[in-house]
Amino acid sequence: MDQEPSTARGDGDDDGTPRSPESSIVDSILDGERKTVFENKQLVDSNTIVDHNRIYGRDEQLAAEARAFRDTLDGERPPDLLLYGPSGTGKSLTVKAVAEKVRERATQNEITFDFVAVNFKTMESHSLDRAVWKLGHQTAKKAGVAWDIPRKGVSTDAKYVRLYEIVDRHFDALVFILDEIDALTGRVGEDEPAYSRLLYSLSRVMAEQHVDTLVSTVVITNHPKFRENLDSRTDSSYNPTGIHFSDYDATELIEILNRRRDAFKEGALEDGVIELVAAYGAKNEGDARRAIDLLRDAGEIANRNGETVVTEQHVHAANDSVVKNRVLEMVGGMTLQKKLSLYAAAVVADVNNGAAPSPAVYTLYREICQRTDRDVYTQETVNSHINKAGTYGVLESERTSGGFKSGVHLVFTFTEPVEAVLETLEEDDTFDELDLSIARSIARHSLRDS
Repeated sequence: MDQEPSTARGDGDDDGTPRSPESSIVDSILDGERKTVFENKQLVDSNTIVDHNRIYGRDEQLAAEARAFRDTLDGERPPDLLLYGPSGTGKSLTVKAVAEKVRERATQNEITFDFVAVNFKTMESHSLDRAVWKLGHQTAKKAGVAWDIPRKGVSTDAKYVRLYEIVDRHFDALVFILDEIDALTGRVGEDEPAYSRLLYSLSRVMAEQHVDTLVSTVVITNHPKFRENLDSRTDSSYNPTGIHFSDYDATELIEILNRRRDAFKEGALEDGVIELVAAYGAKNEGDARRAIDLLRDAGEIANRNGETVVTEQHVHAANDSVVKNRVLEMVGGMTLQKKLSLYAAAVVADVNNGAAPSPAVYTLYREICQRTDRDVYTQETVNSHINKAGTYGVLESERTSGGFKSGVHLVFTFTEPVEAVLETLEEDDTFDELDLSIARSIARHSLRDS
């Protein structure tokens, strides 16, 4: 008589009833004791609005913002502000922290004050119409009322009308925080960028008696020269107070991270972890946001490994993962010819201390195309393809006339690790046909010949 097949260990319950591996894995995670290195993970979420007392190295900027918003408490309209400086230097963080504190004080004084923040870079469309819809949606949410305007089928003017109705009925004072405003470019071929028209409307909203509410704007940008593209009408009516934010250095990043140390359980951070995260942040142009995210990611890796202490190894692993994911996001959607062009530049930079002269890059690119039976494009097109990667933040280029027979040429310098760029590109099946060691040899030869 045949025996029933036995249930493999770990694949069934105590009564012998089979259970799926998926259910077992999920149940063990959901029902098991949760082990974590975090005490309050929100403190290492760069999107969390922390109390102003946790913010380091920005006293001057906090004071300027507080002086501006102080007008609200006296029943006056705060001045428009322009916060400018590199990414991750505390622009959004400081102004939201101050606005939160002003809201508390305003409530005590029976003043209905609030702020509406929109990051235009994250919108799927960069048109004026979508921007007004988004502002209306966020304002309605703050007011606690319905935003009953569809995204499409209603004019931009109608969206403005509904937005101003909500502002006028529900707020004594309101600040619009317009983050990464230069991304609001509008449609191709328009006479002025969409952000110029938006700023004109918001700066004129009280003068044209659309609302009695005290309305002001805080514009946040990495590129203060965006004002050069303002329409003359906008430039005349929009006169913000500028507040500059400079890069953080490693010492400042250490203090910033130390002020969030209580995000972790006592003893959960190995000595040297904060300093290592700060060092990586300093390499990323003093970007505090990236440093905070990196510290959180290191903690997440420790959790996944079932470990109770975050170590320097976790930080290294988190940084490698962040770099690769960032490069993958930038490079993954490129066309094949752009990838081939970028690959040639990366190989040349890899053997030339990070610099890739365009003549040597084109020599290697042409050889790669011939070896993989691909069309060979002109050097001008290849340079254009590589410069396109510059818009993704992968590299930079500058024109030079020294050192090459070909006279004036471009030199590409990578801002992301070359190794990560090569690894990401080599995930494309096309590069299975290529031998990196041979490509490096060709690159060295082309550099010598040039």
